[in-house]
Order: sequence, then C-alpha cells, then structure tokens
Amino acid sequence: MERTIRRYRSDWELSRCGRFEYGRYCSRWYRGLGAGMEWLRLSLTVSGPVFVKVYATDGEPDDSIDGMEPVLERPAEDLLLYGVKGRFLCFTVEPGERLRSYELTFPGLSIDSLLPSVMQGDGTLRKLLGIYQSLYMDLNRELAGFPARLDPLGAAPLPELARWLGASAWMERGLPEPVLLAAAAELNRLRGTKQGLRRLAELVTGQECEIVEQFQWEAQTCSLQERESCARLYGPDRSDITLLFPVETSEEKLSRLKGILEDFIPLGISCAVVRLEAHMTLDGHSYLDSGVQITDPPPAELDGPEWDELILE
Repeated sequence: MERTIRRYRSDWELSRCGRFEYGRYCSRWYRGLGAGMEWLRLSLTVSGPVFVKVYATDGEPDDSIDGMEPVLERPAEDLLLYGVKGRFLCFTVEPGERLRSYELTFPGLSIDSLLPSVMQGDGTLRKLLGIYQSLYMDLNRELAGFPARLDPLGAAPLPELARWLGASAWMERGLPEPVLLAAAAELNRLRGTKQGLRRLAELVTGQECEIVEQFQWEAQTCSLQERESCARLYGPDRSDITLLFPVETSEEKLSRLKGILEDFIPLGISCAVVRLEAHMTLDGHSYLDSGVQITDPPPAELDGPEWDELILE
C-alpha cells in the first residue's frame, strides 16, 4: 500500500510553490487523481504555532481563493485531510513567515478499499481507518530512516550502537569518538593483527607509528653495545611489541591508546608505547651523507699583543 501513496513536497524556496501575501502563505493549487478524490495528510515544518485553512474543489480553480470557503481550518502542524475531497487542493498558513516546508500526501489506494464492499463508503469508518493509515505512514517513515541510525557519524545514531559494534569496553574508558566508533567494525575484523594495531593507533593518536616485534631485533647480528641500545629502545620491560611514535604525538592521546590496547592484542602478548625523543646519539655504524663536510673550529684571535706573561714580538 505504501507504494501507492503519492506526495507533493515543497521546494527549498517556498516562493517557488506558493506566494506570501498579507502576512500569510498561500500554496499553489495541487492536482489530485480525479474528481472527488479524498486527500490524506498535510504535514508542516514550522517555527511556531500556525493557523491553517484548506480549500478543495473539482472545478478548474483560479489563482485567487477570494470568495471561497475553506473545507477545513484549524491551528495545527499536522492535519489529517480525511473528508477533504476534490480534484484540486490548496492551503494557507498564518503567519506565513513561520512556515519552513511542507508535505502534502494523497493516496492512490485508500485503506478502506481493502475492506468488503459492504463496508466501503462509510465516512465515519473511513476517518477511523485513516488514522491508522497515517500511523502506518509514520512507522514506514521511521523504518526507512533506520539505516541512517546505524551510522555513528549520523545525526541520531542508535544509543546502543557501541555495544552492537563491540565497542562497549572502549566507552567505559572514555572512548571512542564518533570517528573511532565508525571504524569499530573494521577494527574488530582486524583485531589481533599488526594491521589492526596500526589502524587503531592512527585513529586514536592521529599519528602513524612503527611496530617493532621483539624477535625482529633479537635475531639481528649486532654488537653487544647495539643490542643493549635496542633493548633500551625496543624492549622496555622485555615487551613483545613496541609502538614507536614521533615526538609531536600528544601524551594524552598516547595514554588513551594504552588504556584500550589490551582489547586489540593477543592474550599473553605485552605491548609498550614509546614516543621518540628529539635527540639521538651516533655510534660506529652511523654515517654522514655525501656532501657533508666537517671542519675544524676557527683559530682563536687575541685582542691585543699582550696575553698574561706572553708578549708577541
């Protein structure tokens, strides 16, 4: 039945589908499916209380509604138009400056057409069933917008979306931000892998990191001094994995990363986070690039001919 419901929607510029006059907004005449057609609903988006008048006729209308009697008038933002019949329909809104947009709905198939023929055409029953038809439309509108609520970056995400995505543990630690929650499905799929760890670190800190595993540097052939240097840098507390971050990485973000790391590394694996310092030392395996030249310091200059007990000739 929903596929047979038709809608007229206002333009973003209301003057393109109506006119403002004497402090009110008057819509253009909308054409229905045929003579005596019953309209369904008029939904308004307004910034305050408004008073609405609805006009309907089967004859070809003029641009003006002067001299016509409204078939429905009331203060409302959402009007059920059951009993409003005619091939053409227009409406006015007062005060017009409060109107932002509107939607006019009319059925190609009424809900009472599905009833036994003996029950069709009853105006009172039609109005009662029309209320249920409007509720049915509202429910379908909510269902149609449900996929948007699954987007963590959307306007109204589901309140339990973090739990659905397996991110409830992060929420307990003050995480995640919407951008991290949006990547929750990807992070859960990559959980326990080096790629997932690198992706998590980038999302939390905004910086790329280098991942060094203990077996990588322990298997290298190097001197005792180099091995001690590697142990100090890569293996604090004999960690299995070390994440190296640039010096500009925020200490606060690193602390937040440490709080959730245990959820993304395999059980029994230790992980350390290291922020590189702005200085370094050179050893025997460090070399200068081509074109670099080291010069001796310039010779000292004496201010005068005498210097302590030494007299220059």
